[in-house]
Amino acid sequence: MDTESAITLARDVPQVEEFLSSTGGRLVHREEDPAGLYWAVVQPTALVNTPFVARISWTVYPHRPPSLLFAPAIGLPTSDPRAWPAASGYRAPNDICKPFTAEGQALHPEWATGPHAWRNTGNPFLFVVENLVEDIDRVGGARAA
Repeated sequence: MDTESAITLARDVPQVEEFLSSTGGRLVHREEDPAGLYWAVVQPTALVNTPFVARISWTVYPHRPPSLLFAPAIGLPTSDPRAWPAASGYRAPNDICKPFTAEGQALHPEWATGPHAWRNTGNPFLFVVENLVEDIDRVGGARAA
């Protein structure tokens, strides 16, 4: 990650931490994680369900969407479908086919323009996490497997 991306990302992280905290979750960046890699622990509104752990990896911030995958716990591989939500467009354990992910944008080049184009204004990190939380809550915290 380039220096400009790292500085801009660091500026936006506190709002993401605050939002996740307000929903019972948290944001983690470990010392051993490369620049731009964060783990979002998302607690579904239905508190009977265990939290999801989203691996969010930025390469160029805020100009490109992040890679977004799920793991059973912080630092674990993203290949377990039981770690993934059962939300529409979340194709466990491969990708999330949504405009706010690098994977979705790569699968749909037509999303480069128009209503699905990546927006790099405001706080894109917060935008991604808000969409993620909404998608998980929309399915009541159900898991893909």
